[in-house]
Amino acid sequence: MSRAIYWTSLSLAFIFLILPLVVVLPLAFNDSTFLTYPMEGFSVRWFREFFTAPPWLYTLGNSARVALGTTVVAVLVGGLAAMGTMLAGKWGQIVLSALFVSPVVIPSVVLGVAMAYAFGRVGLGSTYQALVLAHTILAAPLVFLSVMTSLKGLDPELERAAASLGASRWYRFRTVTLPLAMPGFATGALFAFITSFDEVVVALFIASPESQTLPITLFSSLRDRLQPTIVVVALLLSIVSCLFILALNRLQKRSLAAR
Repeated sequence: MSRAIYWTSLSLAFIFLILPLVVVLPLAFNDSTFLTYPMEGFSVRWFREFFTAPPWLYTLGNSARVALGTTVVAVLVGGLAAMGTMLAGKWGQIVLSALFVSPVVIPSVVLGVAMAYAFGRVGLGSTYQALVLAHTILAAPLVFLSVMTSLKGLDPELERAAASLGASRWYRFRTVTLPLAMPGFATGALFAFITSFDEVVVALFIASPESQTLPITLFSSLRDRLQPTIVVVALLLSIVSCLFILALNRLQKRSLAAR
């Protein structure tokens, strides 16, 4: 009985999450200029428009640049913070973890207003650097949690054995800790990239017309002009998300194998 309830609940949750995508995403291949059913015919014209229209390609490039910059900075900040927190005591780890993860629980609108004011005061304004820093504040906690989880799963005896053989702290970290914790760093990097690439609320407060990202353009298209091109963008983002999920699953298997 419990097994039947489990699979029924799982199936209903899956249908609830997937059904909107199943209904909307086929419209990316609609020959009509409107988002309507029944479809007037099968066409890939909206895919051609996305990959040839300057606004879409320009904002896609901006999103990729910001996401890559965010990934690098977030991995450095979040990874170093996780390693430093691991050196603290039990209560120190609890306090530091709560402080570092706090941006995740703050509403995005509040963060957007605060960052727009703060970056304007220091002269960054609506720049590429401001977007990277803003997205890093959102992504670094995810890297922090991922690396912390990976580090807590390591056997402390391995580093002690290396220390007993005369290895320095840096050498122990480079040859023992980092290789074993690498799946955690890689998982955090994936989370940071997809968080930055999909983020829209904070970017609306910071981005200038020259630094607009793909989610901002998608949001503007939803407000101003409903065309199947926006469904193409949603389909492509869904495919990218699925690829990231597969990559995360592979990293988790490698992490278990390494341990």
